[in-house]
Amino acid sequence: INEDYYVILLGTSLMKCILSGIVSVNGKKVLHMDRNSNYGGESEFNALLEDLYKRFNSQGSQPASMGRGRDWNVDLITKFLMANGHLTLKK
Repeated sequence: INEDYYVILLGTSLMKCILSGIVSVNGKKVLHMDRNSNYGGESEFNALLEDLYKRFNSQGSQPASMGRGRDWNVDLITKFLMANGHLTLKK
């Protein structure tokens, strides 16, 4: 890297993204890098289907019946779903 930066951030966690935004808005030069194919660090919320098969399936690749892997995004953060409320009750 032949340039000067005010701050260099490694990783794309929520905290680092906010910090990057604050520093850059104040006119400072920021280099923000992540070694992973997906951004988000510990709060990563989307994973491509190919990545899930690599991570959790000992067989390796996804079956052809699943279609193109980039057609899928899988949420990795546990969510609270309302089961009894105005949005979910049938009338």
